[in-house]
Amino acid sequence: MNTNSEELDLNEIITIVFKRFWLIAGLVVCGLVAAILVNTFMRPMYEATALLMINKEDAGKLDASSYGSFMSEEDYYRTQYQLLESRSLLERVYQQLDLDQYEQFANPNGVKKLHGALKISPITRSRLVNVSIRAYDPQLATEVANEVANTFVAENISNRISMGQDIIRALESSENTPEEQELLSSMPQVMNSDFIKSLKQQVAALESQKAELSAKYTNQHPEVLSVNGRLEALNAQIAQETRRLVQSIKIELSGQFSGNNIRVVDPAIVPLNPIRPRKMINLAIGMLAGGLLGLLIVFALEFMDQSIKSSEDLENKLHLGFLGFIPYEKKTKEKERETEYATMLKKGNFLLAENVRSIRTMLGFSLSEAPKAPFLITSAVQGEGKSHLSANLVVALAQAGKKVLLIDGDLRRSRLHKVFRVSLDKGLSNIWSDIAETADYAANIQAVADVPNLFVMTSGQRPPNPAELLSTPKLNDFINWAQQNYDHVIVDCPAILPVADSMLWGRYIPRAIFVVRYGKTNTKLAQTALDKLQQAGVKILGAVISQYRPQGLSYGKYGYYKSYHYYEDKK
Repeated sequence: MNTNSEELDLNEIITIVFKRFWLIAGLVVCGLVAAILVNTFMRPMYEATALLMINKEDAGKLDASSYGSFMSEEDYYRTQYQLLESRSLLERVYQQLDLDQYEQFANPNGVKKLHGALKISPITRSRLVNVSIRAYDPQLATEVANEVANTFVAENISNRISMGQDIIRALESSENTPEEQELLSSMPQVMNSDFIKSLKQQVAALESQKAELSAKYTNQHPEVLSVNGRLEALNAQIAQETRRLVQSIKIELSGQFSGNNIRVVDPAIVPLNPIRPRKMINLAIGMLAGGLLGLLIVFALEFMDQSIKSSEDLENKLHLGFLGFIPYEKKTKEKERETEYATMLKKGNFLLAENVRSIRTMLGFSLSEAPKAPFLITSAVQGEGKSHLSANLVVALAQAGKKVLLIDGDLRRSRLHKVFRVSLDKGLSNIWSDIAETADYAANIQAVADVPNLFVMTSGQRPPNPAELLSTPKLNDFINWAQQNYDHVIVDCPAILPVADSMLWGRYIPRAIFVVRYGKTNTKLAQTALDKLQQAGVKILGAVISQYRPQGLSYGKYGYYKSYHYYEDKK
């Protein structure tokens, strides 16, 4: 992933997902298994619901909820919902049903547990409210829900009757106490009477006038006595009008408090199916959670991944030019019997061959100033695919009609003699021999039988001191001789880390192709190796990504891979 990019494009995201698809799929399966276990072992929970209707009576009527209070409709209903959850109501239900004998509601904190199982759900834009109880036993849930609803209705009736009796006593009393007088005066019919309002306004005006006169005169002054007389007359009128209004509503109260504004519309019935576990929802959540976790892990791994996977990574992370890809080839028994460069010799459009030829073309541009200049092929560590590139690239150069010499520059772990199936007795280590015939340059070079114009110098028998041999002027003499006799001289060098052999080669051949392995070569490690080459004065001609595996929409970026793969000959 290109961490320098401000945002990921869709192709890159899909490539990342496809790359670790099995990790995501595995976590989805784990989430599914977890959901199945939850569905299997979770204790079923049932919910029973009773439906109540709560009517707010007209403001003009005398009811228990209206005296001394003019609450809004919203406040009224909020109050009723709170009363449904009140501790006193739940304690009464708890005792009536002996809920302490049930495990779910057993003490301590039995009433609190009952409150936790209760759910009050008003139905929007209506006077209906659902009273629900959740319990492990469906029959118990039904009984408790109905008991809560019925107890609430009964308490409402009791409260109304109690309030009604207080009002009736106040109406029938000939000498009212201050509390009873306040209750009567607060009746809506009394307070809303226009006539009484007018009388009270006159009383207020006279009280103000009396205060002014009292400041000037004594209580026996004629004007003060006159105001007092008028005040007595007005208060008497107010009392008389109040009695008249009270008498007019006595008949209205006769049956008003026997009714109830709250009733049960639908009693709770025994639920047939549990509300949890919700098996299908749990399965969906499990799979979704597994998938999301998988994606999170995949992108976290990708963010921490410092390997090279694209030409953009080479340019942005290592600041190297891109020469091409060497595609991954699945090893089969047939391929194991073939040479590593066998594909280059086959007729037809093969993915490996076309990519190697593309690298040959790009290399020509890099060597435009010195077309016959020798160069090294190296990598940061072993196993990056440099020898595989060397074997196929020299074949491609030879097929272009060039006389090519490939030198196995790894005196410690030679490999090219196996690739080209030539003898290890002749090779590079012999040129330091004291015997002239053995040290002869041409005598240690072998032609590749199945590739015209291609010659190989193996590393020869392993010497005890490779670094010392590579530091002698003899090596420079041999390279000069090789340049005069071949169009291309290529050295398959050992990895840069941890030995210094590549830097010793770089003294005499200051050009190199750097090989990184797709998804394996660490950026920091590669940069360390490149720094060593640059310190040795070696110019990097470009980089090749080996073992490339197009994934996701990578074909969209490098579309020619798909076409060549499609037309690849089937053997």
